[in-house]
Amino acid sequence: TVPSTDENGHGTALAAIAAGNTVPQEDFSGVAPEAGLIVVKLKPAKQYLREFYLYPENAEVFQENDVMLGIAYASRFARQLGMPLSICLGLGSSQGAHEGTSPLCQYLDYVTGFTQISVSVAAGNEGNARHHYTAELSVQNAEAVAELRVAEQESGFTMELWGRPPETYVVSVQSPTGETLEVSRYLGTGTQKLSFVFVETQILVNYVAIERHTGNPLVYFRFLHPAPGIWRIRVRLEDGQTSRFHIWLPVTGLVSADTYFLEPSPYNTVTSPGDTREGITVTAYQYRDNSLYLKASRGFEPDGTITPELAAPGVAIKVPMLTEGYGERSGTSLAAAQTAGAAALLFEWAIIRENELFFSGTSVKNYLLRGARRENGMAYPN
Repeated sequence: TVPSTDENGHGTALAAIAAGNTVPQEDFSGVAPEAGLIVVKLKPAKQYLREFYLYPENAEVFQENDVMLGIAYASRFARQLGMPLSICLGLGSSQGAHEGTSPLCQYLDYVTGFTQISVSVAAGNEGNARHHYTAELSVQNAEAVAELRVAEQESGFTMELWGRPPETYVVSVQSPTGETLEVSRYLGTGTQKLSFVFVETQILVNYVAIERHTGNPLVYFRFLHPAPGIWRIRVRLEDGQTSRFHIWLPVTGLVSADTYFLEPSPYNTVTSPGDTREGITVTAYQYRDNSLYLKASRGFEPDGTITPELAAPGVAIKVPMLTEGYGERSGTSLAAAQTAGAAALLFEWAIIRENELFFSGTSVKNYLLRGARRENGMAYPN
């Protein structure tokens, strides 16, 4: 008995896909129907964090350190039972440099190095959300302008600009009324307040010349009571060299659906911790016709690291509903659950049936990569 309640059905759906019972009359079965389950329910993020990041009141938001504690609990429990462990993470964030340097990504890399632990992570559903902008600056293209449409009734949101070391980026913000304010590069990591004359909007900005985990320059924006309309973020390099930068808005559900970039890029939209280097990051495809899921986030990582590694069924998948009966859901989380079930079966073959006793998460990942279907005439990865 799990002494808790699933309010939205997401965890129930993922558990059922990975390890649900076989129900012949419904033509349903989990991938590994005889596997045991360790269920960890995350508590909501603390209120002061929700307020700092300007998240909507009804948004479901969790803390990175709580995810890490949940993984540590499951790993410890599995060791006590003397059983292999396949972890499924059906969540993601657009925060960070998307280069596998966050504390959660580093912890997943550490955990996967242990024998008998595999981690399957959803790539995210940000492929067509229009929440990512990127441009390359050079001598020929000295300035880039990211046009951001802000919706009516948008109460506030955050935005992150990540560059490449060792460059210094000159950034300014233009309001819908045409007023332009420049972000100072000389105030250290302290918070700057950009106040506009003709709109009530205030933008709190932190210019971090060298972010501690990556060494990358980071410009962090907090838009308070943003005026609706087209905002323009102008970016140029101080010394006119060649360098690429990225800007990410929060994931879908944490910002209005009508707040987006006018010229977005669907690439480099895999959510964290899908940028983990050792875990298995999974995107979704429609198994009925082999087409990719339209909303799925796309790789690679900004530094060229390959992600996602695999595609698994994740479109119109039959799952048990919270009340009764079955319905259909889509998303990369479902694909991650399919992969977590497959990892459990590999552990059974390797360890329980004693075919390969020293079997790790890296073993699982590479067995799946080797066995994945590739279409003729197409180069991989792509």
